[in-house]
Amino acid sequence: MGILIDEPIVAEKRKVTKKKIDFWAQYKGLPFWLWGAPGHTKEDLYTEKRTCCFNHAVGLPLKHGLPHPLYDYEQIMFEKLFEVKHDQQDRHLWVLKAGGMGITEFLLRVMCWLATRDNFYSAAQMALITAPNIDLAIGLVRRIKRLFPAHEFDTKETLAIINGCEMTAYPSHNLDALRSLTNLSFALLDEADFFHTTEHNDARAVTERYIPKSDPFIAMVSTPDRPGGLMETIQKEPDATCVYKKMFLPYTIGLGKIYTHEEIERAKASPTFEHEYNLQYGIGIGNIWPYEILIDCVEDYDLTLREGFKVLGVDPAYGSSQFAIVGAEVRDGIIYITDAMQFNRPSPAEMTQLLIEHAPKYNKNVVVDSAHPGLITDLERAGINASPVMFNKELSDMTMRAAENAKKRRVRIHPAFKSLIQQLRSAKYNEKGHPDKKEMSLDLTDAFLMACYYCEIGDMSYCYMPSD
Repeated sequence: MGILIDEPIVAEKRKVTKKKIDFWAQYKGLPFWLWGAPGHTKEDLYTEKRTCCFNHAVGLPLKHGLPHPLYDYEQIMFEKLFEVKHDQQDRHLWVLKAGGMGITEFLLRVMCWLATRDNFYSAAQMALITAPNIDLAIGLVRRIKRLFPAHEFDTKETLAIINGCEMTAYPSHNLDALRSLTNLSFALLDEADFFHTTEHNDARAVTERYIPKSDPFIAMVSTPDRPGGLMETIQKEPDATCVYKKMFLPYTIGLGKIYTHEEIERAKASPTFEHEYNLQYGIGIGNIWPYEILIDCVEDYDLTLREGFKVLGVDPAYGSSQFAIVGAEVRDGIIYITDAMQFNRPSPAEMTQLLIEHAPKYNKNVVVDSAHPGLITDLERAGINASPVMFNKELSDMTMRAAENAKKRRVRIHPAFKSLIQQLRSAKYNEKGHPDKKEMSLDLTDAFLMACYYCEIGDMSYCYMPSD
């Protein structure tokens, strides 16, 4: 919790002059915003600086040079941050948003308002955590300083001291310094879905560890990036146990407010529209199966297996990746995906048994990444026709064929297989012409490649068998 300290003590500790203390006094006691009050709506907006509220005192948010009020969706965010339940504030907010809605600006203003409305946070710290780019970190601090142009800041680029409260920016790849704070009161994780995959756990751990210590506000906000990232991971956590209250802000929430209808119509022409504005993970990112091609392959159909050639593609994993299984069947020359499932850190025995149970439905045709000979041996002992796939020899051909099949609409994917669809639309070529796995795991994609490839061949005898 913040510590209430008298102004003379703050002045002595920070060596702040009386003039600087007087500067912050002008914001003391101001409400953040007066929703619905005269001069606080888009229709009767006061644009000059005034002392009715904090946001008029520092100047209204601007977009394309035009002032905007605070909108109803920001009021909901504000109320969620300060909501009291069972005599306690639940201070943790997760926001998946469309680009350009002003959410980062809103939260920076909330942080500055908390620091200036009284002296409660005058000896506290607030953290601004950004994607691994020092320029982005500096940019957030500059935005804070621009709210107070009459104040002379004499701190480094990554630090703003607001009424004694230290607001520091931390790139997401260097969070060690964040672990040593003594009184963290607010942590803003900005564009959190764009943190590197190796930083996801660290970013959560280093901020959430302060919950029992100083009970900080935590705001995690981002437009969506790839499926399986930090934002989707938290999105899938049950509300009953998740530490975050969740908000979804697609473009429709801001239409006629922060966005004009003309702006949105122009944005819809971009292949990244669903990704940037409609909260869809991965759309517009991938180039192996572009969204406009992939969406033509998604179709509702009967998942009951028939008499065509069928196969299970298996990409085993027991560590950080997922154990993925994709089933496919050829119907009238079209490959239909009939199963797509993945499991997080399963036991080898559990997965072997699952495959033994499923394989008969696929005429015991199973193809497995050759990097897992133990699973292949176990399946063969159970009477399953398990054949190894040599990825280092066959991946280029599998990728090329799968991309061509989608382009020519010779593959169908059921809309129920959302995780597979998300991975496919996010997959990009690397320098070798293979799916790039630097930013995300593509386990279902690998299983999909195997299943489609061997359906196309239509005869398991063609599967490459390694020499003795």
